[in-house]
Amino acid sequence: MNRRTVLGALGATGATLAAVPALACALSPAIEEGPFFVDAHLQRSDLTAGTARTGVAGGTPLHLSVRVETMRGTACEPLAGAHVDVWHADATGLYSDEAVLHTRGERFLRGYQVTDARGAVRFTTIFPGWYPERTPHIHVKIRTFSRDNVTSTFVSQLYFDEAVTDAVLARRPYATRGRRDTTNARDQLFDARTIVPLVPVGSGYSGTFTLRVPRTA
Repeated sequence: MNRRTVLGALGATGATLAAVPALACALSPAIEEGPFFVDAHLQRSDLTAGTARTGVAGGTPLHLSVRVETMRGTACEPLAGAHVDVWHADATGLYSDEAVLHTRGERFLRGYQVTDARGAVRFTTIFPGWYPERTPHIHVKIRTFSRDNVTSTFVSQLYFDEAVTDAVLARRPYATRGRRDTTNARDQLFDARTIVPLVPVGSGYSGTFTLRVPRTA
């Protein structure tokens, strides 16, 4: 029985809202890290800084806010002080600092922020490009620390509505790669629960997403 059904039943019997138990905190899906994580120790909010690469400078702007919550009993509460790493491909489908991609030493589209009292971090980046067998996505790793020791780790990936993706990929420099080979539905790692709702802002987009992670120590 969902909350709406419960409330309807209570209304019919004259019960009060206070009698309704809090809904359980539904955890976000953990999705594999993939091969391109680099612990670059780059604490920054602007992931496009420091490069003139066309695949970054010419990308569609994306303002991404992430809120992190953790379980406390059956409810969720903001997780402050967590390190949120974000990394993704540029408009041409390349990740930075990868020898196999000939980007060793570059630091574009990588970085982390520390969540505030509301569990929030914000990044300025671009809409991610695609590469073979993957739909456009953004990797997220959330870690908590005790001094220099990692006490918890949660990894997931963020996705986007197909209509927005199609609109972005039709623009340059994304369009120079031709038609992508993988949609959300054909991506083996895709999870609709982590689609970030986007709204147009200027020449780009803005989106906010909440990730709910297992209880930390």
